[in-house]
Amino acid sequence: MSSGRERRRDYRNLDFEDNIYRYYKDLKDGRDRVKVSDQIFQCPYCCQYENKQYSYLQILKHASRVGESRTASSRSRARHLGLERYLKRCLDKTDQTWRSRTERYEDDNDQKLITLPSLPTEFLDNNIVVARRTEHYENDNGQKQTTVLSVPTDYVDNKVVAHTESVNSSGRLLEHDQPSHTHKKGAEHMKFEAIEERIVYPWMVVIANLPVVLMNDGKFVGDSGRTLKDEWTVQGYKPTKVQPLWNYKGHTGFGIVEFNKNWTGLGNAMTFAKKFEMDSHGKRDWKNAREKGDKLYGWIAKEEDYKGYGKGDGKVAEYLKRNADLRTFSEIEREDKTKEATLVCTLTNSLDMKAKQCEEIQKNISTTEVSFLNVMRQKENLVKAYNEELEMRQKQQCKEIENIYYEHERMKLMLEGKREELWLYEKGLREREYLNGTERRRLYHLKEKKEKNEKAIIEQKKAEESMMKLADTHKKEKHQLYQRIIELQKKLDDKQRLELDIEQMRGALEVMRSISDGGDTEAKKKMESLEESLKEKEEDLEGLEDLNQALIVKERRTNDELQDARKELISGLKDRPIVKASIGVKRMGDLDNKPIVSAAKKKYPAAEAGERAMEYSSLLEAKIRDSNWYPFKVITVGVDSKGVIDEEDDCIKVVKSEWGDEVYNAVVTALNEMNEYNQSGRYPVPELWNFKDGRRATLGESVEFILRLWKTNKRKR
Repeated sequence: MSSGRERRRDYRNLDFEDNIYRYYKDLKDGRDRVKVSDQIFQCPYCCQYENKQYSYLQILKHASRVGESRTASSRSRARHLGLERYLKRCLDKTDQTWRSRTERYEDDNDQKLITLPSLPTEFLDNNIVVARRTEHYENDNGQKQTTVLSVPTDYVDNKVVAHTESVNSSGRLLEHDQPSHTHKKGAEHMKFEAIEERIVYPWMVVIANLPVVLMNDGKFVGDSGRTLKDEWTVQGYKPTKVQPLWNYKGHTGFGIVEFNKNWTGLGNAMTFAKKFEMDSHGKRDWKNAREKGDKLYGWIAKEEDYKGYGKGDGKVAEYLKRNADLRTFSEIEREDKTKEATLVCTLTNSLDMKAKQCEEIQKNISTTEVSFLNVMRQKENLVKAYNEELEMRQKQQCKEIENIYYEHERMKLMLEGKREELWLYEKGLREREYLNGTERRRLYHLKEKKEKNEKAIIEQKKAEESMMKLADTHKKEKHQLYQRIIELQKKLDDKQRLELDIEQMRGALEVMRSISDGGDTEAKKKMESLEESLKEKEEDLEGLEDLNQALIVKERRTNDELQDARKELISGLKDRPIVKASIGVKRMGDLDNKPIVSAAKKKYPAAEAGERAMEYSSLLEAKIRDSNWYPFKVITVGVDSKGVIDEEDDCIKVVKSEWGDEVYNAVVTALNEMNEYNQSGRYPVPELWNFKDGRRATLGESVEFILRLWKTNKRKR
């Protein structure tokens, strides 16, 4: 129990240190304010209970007292310890002039002294001795002491102040010899001791004179930190980050190189800074050089850089204050030792606890082993008793099983006989059932087939009768049409003969009139008779014209009826499969795909030949049906003019060159048929076709083909 309590206490100590650092960062970043003026301070954590103002030493004592108090809460203690750390590190009176905080007191020899916060521990200037005095006070944890630096009040001049500031800025003491005499008898002389210098932590190196370029907008630009980091990493310095510093004018020419927080990182940082110092490009060289040149300068970031005393160090100090602290090596070492001690303590406690747990487990294992042995003995006894009981029961069961087996064999033989008998009976029933079902299905199929045949015969008779009627009608109409055509031919011949006679008579009449002008009476009589004959002929001509007009109308009507009959034949034969040496229906203007498929198989692999043929066939059909494409040229043969395929057409050339003559002939055939049968619509039309002769079938051929089919089907039935 004590080890667990100690481990929890260690964990609480770690959390307590983290809280102290968090409150210290809040004060440093300005989220909490402690400074009211140069001489007045106020506790940011107690002002809500009492509005009290302090001097620097008073608020430092207040923070130390509350931080060490045993009665205060953990949160209050962490806050005040963070405040104490902030006061010591960030509000040290080295940031103020010596006149900003003075405290007068008298020494043992009634010498009036004044406290100077910026003076070293011991300093000799002429006959003036600066001594150290120890003040004692008590708090809740017991007696405490603090060191106060002082000089006589009658010797305060600028030399002391200047020397004080120079000592604090360099972080070292100037060593002097033992003074030969003192200002006052009884003043304490002490050995000179070094004030430890403070350095920026985590370790950082300030880089100056980074190359920059002035842009057109008046701002400076330079290389990125990643480029410099990669270069120095290759050289073995292992920086963790290179941060160029920027202001409102752009790149300042300064940069900060950060290293790891461990001692290895410090070694890398010092080696890195030493490289610049050995090249005479350290901090002192940077300050003293009038011409900076184009090489880089670098040095370890210290208190002077952190507080920004140098010219142009504002951005450097701002970055260092934002990202680092000022610490001495002893503080860093003490903090590391504290962390290591805490970790060692935690691990030691954990190891002790594990050892105790291991001992307890060993004890439990021993107890468990004893219990296990007892249980195993009991188990062996139980198993032995169980086996004896089981053996006895098995013998009894064997006897019972033998009796049951004999009875089972007897019943089995009896059931086998019964089953054989039932199986034979079932077999006979199944055979009879099968015969009955087969006969029933056969009769049903015969009946169904008979009904279908009767219906088919009736439908066939109706179709044959309608077909015969249609064929007879077409035959009669065809005969009548031929008769009418012959009659029209005769009438036309008579009309032409009559017109010729009329013209001859008109010519003779004109001749007779010219002759009759001479006064011949016989010629006049002959002329009159010719005029009467001419009138009769003209009347006969008018009658023939009327008759011809009536016959033309009748012929058109008959032709329309024949066209309707032709359409009916096309409709009847449209779905019939095409057989060689037969009459059928052909779509005039359709493209024959067989040559395209054959050409695609030669041109493309077998896997994609079918798809390519379909694509190209669809493309050609769309092109043939396009009314804007007219690949014909008109030629004159004698008196007649006709359109033929223009072989110079681009599309025709592509078809012939890429797909061959067979595809070309198929396209030409489709174009000629489309031009002949449906030039305006440019879509395929059905037509009766004699596939044997390769020409358009006549109506008579179509009727004879239908009659022949009817007779063939009739003989088959």
